[in-house]
Amino acid sequence: RWLKIPRSGHSQCLLETLLSTGPAPEMIPGTIRETVGQGVELDEWSLGRDGWKTSNRSTGATVLAQNGKPVAQFHTFVSVRPDVRSEIAALRSRGLALQILSGDQTDKVKNLAAALDLPAGCGLGELTPQAKAAWLQEHDREDTLMLGDGANDSLAFDAAYCRGTPIIHRDILAQKADFYYLGQGIGGIRALFEINALRRRTEIAILTFSVFYNLLAVGFAVTGHINPLIAAILMPANSLLTLLVVSLGMQPAFKRKKAPLAEQTGPKVVVGPGFEPGKA
Repeated sequence: RWLKIPRSGHSQCLLETLLSTGPAPEMIPGTIRETVGQGVELDEWSLGRDGWKTSNRSTGATVLAQNGKPVAQFHTFVSVRPDVRSEIAALRSRGLALQILSGDQTDKVKNLAAALDLPAGCGLGELTPQAKAAWLQEHDREDTLMLGDGANDSLAFDAAYCRGTPIIHRDILAQKADFYYLGQGIGGIRALFEINALRRRTEIAILTFSVFYNLLAVGFAVTGHINPLIAAILMPANSLLTLLVVSLGMQPAFKRKKAPLAEQTGPKVVVGPGFEPGKA
């Protein structure tokens, strides 16, 4: 039996998605145990990878089992959001290399990479949380940015130089992330780098203005053309002009017209302290 499950604007694991489509299920007493990268279990019940608690591992499905006997199988299919190809192309045009690290079947990950126009070898599947972390440790030169949305990304988060997530309601990732982004699609990542580029250009403009201003002011002072009155005027004028340079430099970042709250679906990025996106 096929069940089409609509996805919300935020990433959800399979269990959360299933629970959101119907009435609240009857509670079973006990303690849920999670094996990261495999699934969850409660007493004789388990929900996780095919082959984790069952004998077969050939379908690639998520299996609900009781005492190791399959009760139901859930096959999931990945669809690409309309904006993802253009966003990835924009990131690659900045000289950034993209890599998909996934625990899904290798064929599924390779098909996703091909659908995103990524080169062969940019999609790695059937990776355990430890394997994801090992890949990042091998390739990190203090220039990696990891995006994750599940508990099985926690180890990779620890290994990455910078971490981001579209999920803010799971403490295990929220407390490790340097930033998170809201809205549908992945436009928030490009926006992060664009704002950082504006910030860098503004910093250069401020530095150039400051050097020019000080050379001019010192030159006039050495030649005796500045009296205390002029100096008292120049000091606040310098501060006002600096603020003007900052406002003009960062203005493009705030030009986007804000829609009513209920209609806002575009990316919004929140950056944590100490994070400089230009380094990732």
